Amino acid sequence: MNADSRPGEVFEIEPSDDGGLLSRLPWWLILTVAFVVTELTAHPAIGVSVLCMKFGWNDFRTGLWLRQRDPHRARGAVCSWFYIASGLWRVCLWSIGLSFVAIFFLLAIEGPQLKQKNPAMPPEVMACMVMWLLSFSAATLLTMVSTVLAWSRGVKVWISGRISEIRQLNVWPPRPVPKLRPDANLLKWWLIGAGAGVFVILFIVGLIFMFDGANRPAPGANKVAGFVAGTAPFVSALAIVFFGSVILEKTGAKSPEECWAEDADPSNSISSG
Repeated sequence: MNADSRPGEVFEIEPSDDGGLLSRLPWWLILTVAFVVTELTAHPAIGVSVLCMKFGWNDFRTGLWLRQRDPHRARGAVCSWFYIASGLWRVCLWSIGLSFVAIFFLLAIEGPQLKQKNPAMPPEVMACMVMWLLSFSAATLLTMVSTVLAWSRGVKVWISGRISEIRQLNVWPPRPVPKLRPDANLLKWWLIGAGAGVFVILFIVGLIFMFDGANRPAPGANKVAGFVAGTAPFVSALAIVFFGSVILEKTGAKSPEECWAEDADPSNSISSG
């Protein structure tokens, strides 16, 4: 740190992170590359993966940057995992949206011909759905693990797309430029998504147990186990509603300043070398 700088002061270093290749490429070029890759390889999953990666790329890069840049290692690790989970949530949302777009275009372009073809789901739509399922599962699991880490380490987390802009400027601590409408912490929505994922998984498992117990005779103990498995999703839903606000209060920051607060610990100060 320079002699004329004060502790906790926001300062800027020469930009060293341009966001990576996918961040520099325009949308029309990404779409063209995804289309060409799909046509050349005859594997829509590859083209869909290229396109979906664009939606989460900034958060992935920000997560890695926070791990390397934050002098507070515990905080940097926790925030890094949350931003990677955030990128997966963005991939999840956009992949399900792309599946509807693919269905619309297929109906608009090949609607009359689809009746004469195999009525199976088109590979483009299937690729989007697979991408959605994988990103949804990974985002749910990573969000849960990150929440446990944040709770146990006492880290307050702030998630916002504008932190990626700060990453490109290599400013520390991250302080977005104030706007008329302040940013909201996306952690709330990702926690809701993770809660929904847990509910869906437990609901499916519960249905399997219930139908399995109803279709074949089983001792009383098995019936009790099936009943417990069947009610577990609803118990978990009530627990999520009840404890959700507590989890958010414990792990969520109200502002970037609360997340990346500078303290008196010399190990948390930034030196300019």
